[in-house]
Amino acid sequence: MPRPGLIFAALLLLLLLLLLALIHETCSAKDKHYCPPSSCGNNSNISYPFRLNTDPPNSCGMTADPVYNLSCENNLTILHSDQSGKFYVKAINYDNQTIRVADASFEEGSCSIPQYSWDDSNFSTFSQSYSHFSYYYSYSYSYYYDVCFWERILFISCGNLVSDPLYVEAPACINDSSFSTPYRPKSEGKRYYYVKVGRTTPLELKPSCRIELMALTPFIREKNYDNLSYLDIHHWLAYGIELSWRHASCGNSSDWHFYYDINEENQCVNVSYPTYHVNPVYEVFKRAVNRLSYLLPGKYL
Repeated sequence: MPRPGLIFAALLLLLLLLLLALIHETCSAKDKHYCPPSSCGNNSNISYPFRLNTDPPNSCGMTADPVYNLSCENNLTILHSDQSGKFYVKAINYDNQTIRVADASFEEGSCSIPQYSWDDSNFSTFSQSYSHFSYYYSYSYSYYYDVCFWERILFISCGNLVSDPLYVEAPACINDSSFSTPYRPKSEGKRYYYVKVGRTTPLELKPSCRIELMALTPFIREKNYDNLSYLDIHHWLAYGIELSWRHASCGNSSDWHFYYDINEENQCVNVSYPTYHVNPVYEVFKRAVNRLSYLLPGKYL
């Protein structure tokens, strides 16, 4: 029969080995994440999870995902999206883990428009910047909702004049040559151009109108969309949208989602258990409605 002293010594040795392994893993993680901050233009503290593509490989930033590899062009920090789009990095906030980006093809103070349509699918690595997470309870299940800070901007052309406060008249410099719509009929008559902010269902699109281009803008809760000017919209496009990498702390699985709780702390929930968080019938219905909530030429929803 083993002596109690030997058992105690063996347990102590095992505990020591586990402690050493934990310390080594922690130090390795710190070494992997740390490297001196880089700078480009107004962004003077580019650090984990981001890196410049000129930084030493395999030592800085989240190198496994190329979207975290920023470039510096003409003293401007560039983020390359999932679909090869280029976006200027306006600001990085490491306190709330957000990065603000704006379409690189858009220039403030000019008559430019985004060169291509883009939406949240261009940023599958990131998530929207969320406000507080909320729960709704109903009998034996609960589901959650989140409040996003993105809003759609639609550039619309119409065969007839439109009188609707939600259809903001575009300046005269935005015309047929501003868009590269491949299926535009050559014999098509004069088109009138408008910009609309917010979701647009099929019933809300006016007769003879079609969506030429779509982009995203920050959601302005206090703004009355019935009284917008094109200058407002132009400013929002130049300001850009906020993306968050908070969800990275929840792991790579699509079953895990994060939220920002009332105490301003990151939390993770597993949405693979419908009886706990999400009613499956409700989720199917919600996704179907969301997919039909906007129109975009050449994109089947």
